[in-house]
Amino acid sequence: MTTKGTIGAHTALTLDCEERIQKIIEAGRFINPDILVICHGGPIAEPADAEYVINKVEGICGFFGASSIERFAVEKGIREQSEAFKNIRS
Repeated sequence: MTTKGTIGAHTALTLDCEERIQKIIEAGRFINPDILVICHGGPIAEPADAEYVINKVEGICGFFGASSIERFAVEKGIREQSEAFKNIRS
């Protein structure tokens, strides 16, 4: 579960979980060497988070975005729009 945003999970792995991810990839490749591995969720919520994991873990092909793309954009837009209205002074 994604940990960021207004309704993010409060318990999850931290971003420095590359050893654990690497072991998962190795286990998957032991069974099927042709698998494609993508990162998603937990502490991986922003582009910089995905970049960190992709650069630290060997064998990740990309990122799958869900709330990181649709929910965060909406939350940010709503927050910025609300602030703009709140800042109106007469």
